[in-house]
Amino acid sequence: MKLITIDIKSQKQTVAEAVAQFLIELESYQKGGFKVMKVIHGYGSHGVGGAIRNAFFKKCQDLKNRKMIEDFTCCDKWTDKNVVKKIAINYCPDLIADAELRTLNPGCSIVII
Repeated sequence: MKLITIDIKSQKQTVAEAVAQFLIELESYQKGGFKVMKVIHGYGSHGVGGAIRNAFFKKCQDLKNRKMIEDFTCCDKWTDKNVVKKIAINYCPDLIADAELRTLNPGCSIVII
C-alpha cells in the first residue's frame, strides 16, 4: 500500500489547527482503507514545531488508548528494535525507502491507522 504523508507544520497553523487537520486527514484515510500515514509535525527548531509535536503525540496517545489508531512512533525512534516499524513495514513496504526514516528525522512520525 502507498505511503500517505501529511504536513501539519508548514502551513503556519496554530497547535489546535494542526491537530484538527491531523484528525480530519486521519478520518479520511481510515475511511479510504489506508493503514499507515507519515505525519510531518516539526520538532521545535523554530519554536512552533515543538508545541505541535507535543500536542500531536498527546493526541496520538489518546487515540491509541481509545483504540482509534493501532500505534504510532516518532521517526527518530525508527530502529530495528521498534515494534511499530516492523508492523508499519508489513502494511507499507514503501517505508523502507523513505529518506526521513533513514535519517531518523525527529520532525515526523508514523501512525498505524
